[in-house]
Amino acid sequence: MKLIILLFATGLVLSACGTVTNETRGTIVLDGRTYELRTRTMQGSDGSYDTSSVKAKGKWRQCLPQSPGSCEAAIRRDNSGSNR
Repeated sequence: MKLIILLFATGLVLSACGTVTNETRGTIVLDGRTYELRTRTMQGSDGSYDTSSVKAKGKWRQCLPQSPGSCEAAIRRDNSGSNR
């Protein structure tokens, strides 16, 4: 129950932070499996910023494609069941 409340609150905070002005999609391959990668450009009160996420097991997980290993780590955490 606490997780549901936390996710709901996070969604409210993120929706209040900005609007999506652009979205691009690509893929990432890990251990022979292909995962969807999404990068969004957001417009917030302090200007625009990018946020990326990778889809694993039907859920989007935030990652940093420009940071080597970040998206792979997000997938591995999800596949191991250790996501919080």
